[in-house]
Amino acid sequence: MEKRRSIILTTFLMIFLLLSMNFEVLADTTGNIASITLNKASDVLTVGQTDTLTASIPSTSNSSQTLTWISSNPNVVKVFNGVLMGLSQGTAYITVYTSDGSYATCIVIVKNPDSSITLNKTTDVLSVGTVDTLTATVTPNQAVTWKSSNTDVVQVFNGLIMAQSIGSAVITATAADGSSSATCTVTVNNSATSLTLSKSSDTLIVGGTDTLYATVSPQLPTNTYIMWISSNPSIASVSGGVVSGLNLGSTVITAIASDGSCSAACNVTVADGTVNTIRLGGSDRFETSVAISKSGWENGSTYAVLATGNDYPDALSAAPLAKKYNAPILLTDTKTIPQVTLDEIKRLNTTYIFICGGTGAVSQEIENQLNSMGITTERLMGADRYATSVAIANKLGNGSGKLMVANGYDWSDALSVSSIAAKEGIPIILTDKDNLPDSLQSFIGNTNFSKAYVLGDTDLISNAIASKLPNSERIVGSNKYERNINIIKTFQSELDSTSICIATGSDFPDALSGSALAATLSSAIVLVDDNNLQDVTTQYTTQTLAQTKNIYIFGLQGAVSDDTISKLMTK
Repeated sequence: MEKRRSIILTTFLMIFLLLSMNFEVLADTTGNIASITLNKASDVLTVGQTDTLTASIPSTSNSSQTLTWISSNPNVVKVFNGVLMGLSQGTAYITVYTSDGSYATCIVIVKNPDSSITLNKTTDVLSVGTVDTLTATVTPNQAVTWKSSNTDVVQVFNGLIMAQSIGSAVITATAADGSSSATCTVTVNNSATSLTLSKSSDTLIVGGTDTLYATVSPQLPTNTYIMWISSNPSIASVSGGVVSGLNLGSTVITAIASDGSCSAACNVTVADGTVNTIRLGGSDRFETSVAISKSGWENGSTYAVLATGNDYPDALSAAPLAKKYNAPILLTDTKTIPQVTLDEIKRLNTTYIFICGGTGAVSQEIENQLNSMGITTERLMGADRYATSVAIANKLGNGSGKLMVANGYDWSDALSVSSIAAKEGIPIILTDKDNLPDSLQSFIGNTNFSKAYVLGDTDLISNAIASKLPNSERIVGSNKYERNINIIKTFQSELDSTSICIATGSDFPDALSGSALAATLSSAIVLVDDNNLQDVTTQYTTQTLAQTKNIYIFGLQGAVSDDTISKLMTK
């Protein structure tokens, strides 16, 4: 009973206080105390949002009045000279006092921002009995619920869609807070033969060649084959998928099954042989990352990826994430963000930044500084370099069903494959040489992967590790430069040879920043030894130069010299 009386008394006191705080203090006949008012009696903010309260004092009052601003809960709302900043979900009372005792109050409610959700596909076509995976990206990160509008046609479980019967169904992914959802319309047909080409568009120079690869699923019947046709053979001819540029212009190369069951086309442009050289660099690694960002994102970018320029592990997996969000990769010092990087973030008009690694890589002070600018940050980190790569992979999602696995203590292989993985949406995972990290083992066990590319021989990743990976395929070489070229050759059919990106193989920062741009160009990064150019490198560039229109060089002369570029461009 005593406790109930105490609660009732406290409640009445709070009501009395709230009511009294909304009354103005009126001036007496001497004018010593004047009333003060605010432009708002209540306000609603989201976390990270700011607003300004304006206090008004009658002109008859003392003009030398000073104002004092107080927040009843500064962990929820901070106030400085009337400027409000929402820090966390909750409620706070903002009170302004004059020096002669008048006051006014505004109640401020802070809410978490509404979520946004997108799916990697808005439509999908399956055959009866087949499956596919939908990947949901939610900001801020939270759980997702899945629902099918017709479970007799399509069933869904954690994004995995399973075709049950002919028809259509709408798959809906809803954020856990219920504020947003996204849909994908799935059509289920009878099993039918489909044909796809390695490229849907291609550019050659006069005299250049390229090879298109056709994939048929399921296999064509016996005695059925693929026919190749050029819509304008005077521009480009085709034989067995090998396309030859003959004259300036455009044509369509079509692959057709001889029984007429399926076909696919590639638009081919034949251009002149002029090669453009674009050098993107600065006085240090930070200026180089900014130069690359300005080249690839002239019109700005809502998203950016921020990583330390002082060490490589936390950012080796960043390129696929950057490609997913169409974001540049910018570099920073560990403790303070360089002014050139800060200026680029402002130019980009970025509002959301992914930070790769813990506070030992990118300090909390940097994150606080970005937050104070109104930028939302999301830190992707783990207990070590392996767990951090898994955190980035989880954010990327498993749309490809494939993995790139590299040694966590050798940056060259991860960066050799970075732009390729980014283009294909394949996560890059770091591992120890002999022991599969627990974070990676758990990630593989909880995710449905069908293929793993192991970068390097057993001196980098042991057979004991490779045997634990799904359908693993090694890509090897005698040194980092040979592995770089062999990695590129493995995925040559997915690359656009009209652009080549060059970076030094002596240090990681330029290739790291350049990986995001290379991915947007569908290009690989060729690593070069500026002091001892490798034969395997020049042989590759000489072979591909016939298709090359643009050469992007990451870094200034001290990284990759003009002499090296001249040797690479020699036909």
